[in-house]
Order: sequence, then structure tokens, then C-alpha cells
Amino acid sequence: MRKNIVLIVFMAIFSMSFSEIKVKIVEPLRFRDINNTEIGLNQVVAVSHVEVYTTDKEKDLGKRITFKFPSFVNLTNRKKWVKVEKVGMDRKQNEIILENERELVKFYAILDRRELDRGESIEVIEGEYAGELPVIIGVYTLVNENKSKGGDL
Repeated sequence: MRKNIVLIVFMAIFSMSFSEIKVKIVEPLRFRDINNTEIGLNQVVAVSHVEVYTTDKEKDLGKRITFKFPSFVNLTNRKKWVKVEKVGMDRKQNEIILENERELVKFYAILDRRELDRGESIEVIEGEYAGELPVIIGVYTLVNENKSKGGDL
């Protein structure tokens, strides 16, 4: 009985010492209005918003969060599949430094409009295209350089 109480107290203290960085999808990746989201010649953009937040602000602020994307993504309107070959985020290095308790990150996918119309009927082409964007997330902490290094020899 006494061992169980000690174990429960130890587990409670041990679990409180960890902090977590969580990722929540605010808006999934989707092409909404193809005619209004054109960004270039025959290119349209789909946008997704993801929120990155921490449970322990003191331990996690300053950490580097990296994102890796696949080389392409498949989206569907439940009648037709479309291959999207350009996927990325709104930051150049595909990484953020966690400076606030909550950070909003914008992901995007660029679609060539010629992928939409391959001779199918308009009923097959129309609709909202949505899909999943698999992302590998890495969390890196800065090495503390203020440690004492000892005296000179």
C-alpha cells in the first residue's frame, strides 16, 4: 500500500516536469474559389492554418520548430483526384522560433489549373478540393552557451 502511494506521488511529480509543444489545425488545406485564388499563369493556391502552442512558456520559448513536407500532395473533391506538386509554408526556411505562447503558421499548396481539366465533365471537376498534408515536425532547443568552462591553462 505504501509503495503504491509513493509510486503515485512520484508519477505525479514526474509528469508535471514535462512541457509539451502541441500543433492544432485551425483550417485544413483546401482550394476554395479556384477563380479568385489564382496567383500566376494557370496557378491557384490552397491555404491551411496551423497553430503551434506550448504548455510551458518558460521552458519552450526560443525553441526552433522545423517542418518537412512531402514532394507532392493528392487532393480530392470526392469525384476526382488532383496531384499538387508544390507544398510549403509562409516562411523561407520552413522553420519558426517559438517566440510567443501561440504561433500561427500558414501552409500552402500550389496547383496547376491544367491538372483540374483533363477532359472530364463539369460535374466531376466542380466541388471543393480538400486533402491531408503530412508534415514532419522537429523540435530543437538551443544549447546553453553560458555554462562555466573552467579556467585557462
